[in-house]
Amino acid sequence: MQKYIIGFVALLLLSTSITLSAQKKQVRLVCEIDDCIAPLQLFRFDGMNFYPAVAAKKMENGYLFQVPESEPVFYYVGMNAKAVTPLILGTEEKVVVTGECGKMRRVKINSPLNIAYNALKQELKQYNNKKSSYVRQIQRTTNQKQIEGLKVKIKVIDDQQLALLDSLKKANPYFAKVAALNVFPSYENYGQKYTNGLDYFANEFFSFADFTEEVYGRLPWTYEAFKSYATTLSSVRLPDDKHKQIIEIALKRVPAKSDAYKLAIGGIIAALNQKSHANYVHFVELYIKDYKTIDPKNVSRLEREIQRKKQLIVGGQAPGFSGQTPSGETLTLSDFRGKIVLLDFWASWCGPCRRENPNVVKMYNKYKDQGFEIISISLDNNKGRWEAAIAKDKLDWHHISDLKKWQSEYAQLYGVRSIPHTVLLDKEGKIIARNLRGNALERKVGQVLGE
Repeated sequence: MQKYIIGFVALLLLSTSITLSAQKKQVRLVCEIDDCIAPLQLFRFDGMNFYPAVAAKKMENGYLFQVPESEPVFYYVGMNAKAVTPLILGTEEKVVVTGECGKMRRVKINSPLNIAYNALKQELKQYNNKKSSYVRQIQRTTNQKQIEGLKVKIKVIDDQQLALLDSLKKANPYFAKVAALNVFPSYENYGQKYTNGLDYFANEFFSFADFTEEVYGRLPWTYEAFKSYATTLSSVRLPDDKHKQIIEIALKRVPAKSDAYKLAIGGIIAALNQKSHANYVHFVELYIKDYKTIDPKNVSRLEREIQRKKQLIVGGQAPGFSGQTPSGETLTLSDFRGKIVLLDFWASWCGPCRRENPNVVKMYNKYKDQGFEIISISLDNNKGRWEAAIAKDKLDWHHISDLKKWQSEYAQLYGVRSIPHTVLLDKEGKIIARNLRGNALERKVGQVLGE
């Protein structure tokens, strides 16, 4: 491992020497790419959109882009924003990309700087994967001796990551900023002053990054780090107010309206949208407030989006629907007004859903005579398997499905991207809770019914 780090640092020093020696006014990106059905484009990413940055010049065997010489800057090359490969430009006189248009993720980038960057990415990924594996093992065991042994292994990785970060600060400060957003020492070894892992995560996740440095506005890793941060916080079932407060404190680390801020809030919005979190609307409204005149196109799109999303968050009026039951009858949501209704998104092929079903059966039997109903909405695509699972799990309530699996119109209507997923409605059809399960769901239903 030590040999690898020394060799890696030498490669980084080489790329730094290239930066110092190349004083050209323009940097050339030569794309020797074939099989293109449309011209290649060079994009930048601002936290909300990929946008064309430089026009291409067609060559006999590909495309040529020219960008101003600068500090390292991330660009993306591809036919469109949905199929691009990232690369760093600005410091090397010439960068050559070879491959096929239809396989942009597999192209070869002939550039010491980009080779070093990809090596760094792989090393950071390996560290984090190993550490995550050890943390999961700790969570699965009660053997104290095994736990202590795993903590030692995690400490070794923590120390290797911190050593790498320190070496990069000297060898290549730009890459050190990338590492700063990917190195997070474990709670098991560095969280002694915190009472729990959540507090440690909330307060220390960005401890190595100084967002007042302009370079963070050129790093898409700023977007990725805030997206990861918000995704994690949205997975631990925090009260909405606490969730919002923690993310806002982290966002205040970033200078308002800076390029880094746009990347950061873009990552937060993307994460909360994927999680269908109630605070999505709040952070979109922050963006709209700050960028209404600066970024009118995105603001207009987001204003339309939050009007739709407001239906899906707690307090919103649940979108109406009709659907076919297993027997072919039509079930309509509005027919259940006056009842407390649980919309339970599931599928026969979903293991966690099937494991949760006994809890739902228990709750239904407890409250069904008190004005509580369940409508299970299946993401199956095989009617026989759907009906067999209903019978086997003894789900003695209402069911519908359009048998379109993830293309289900009901899942799309309610922004459901993972299952099991629950939406609890009050007697007027307003959403009062989302994605509660087990004891938490049972307690909420009991509370609403006045138990």
